[in-house]
Amino acid sequence: MTEESNFREIVQASFKKVKEDMLRLENMIVLLKSEIEALSASSKEESSIGNKGVLSKQASKQAIKQLSNQALVKQSEALKGFNEDIEAHFRGLTKQEFMVFLSLYQLEEERGPVSFKDLAESMKLSEGCIRAYIYKLLAKGTPIMRDKVNNRFVNLSVFPEFRAMNLKKRLTDLYYELDASQKRLFDNF
Repeated sequence: MTEESNFREIVQASFKKVKEDMLRLENMIVLLKSEIEALSASSKEESSIGNKGVLSKQASKQAIKQLSNQALVKQSEALKGFNEDIEAHFRGLTKQEFMVFLSLYQLEEERGPVSFKDLAESMKLSEGCIRAYIYKLLAKGTPIMRDKVNNRFVNLSVFPEFRAMNLKKRLTDLYYELDASQKRLFDNF
């Protein structure tokens, strides 16, 4: 079996697992949405009359749950949007976007979740520039997760399902293949 056919089998198996996980998440989302709708209907009845319709604590908690539910939907959509043809997806990125993704992949491997600041320092770019690249990558469906911590800090990471495919070397080779001017340390030896 050649390396490429082995790679294809691994990718197909991984995407099958991702599809199963997406279906499970979609089912959870549907259940949560129906619970939220039922609770919001009952919370409207519980609103304070003295304060002219101010919602109770329970209704506020439900609103927070709904926001976290929307985040799950966005992550699920990002996984759906990720094309099964990984190579074609990464060939469609600009050199800098590809480098930002590879840097995130490497930093997360070394440190765990990565902040915009960590990535900016590593790449010697501004945080604003890194934010722009990350948002472009997210819009293109690249497997990156954004997690907000304590409503202040954003941690970035690569989807665990994608990381489990162990594509780092292949992606690095693809990056160097796309940029003919880029040289490796041991290319001349």
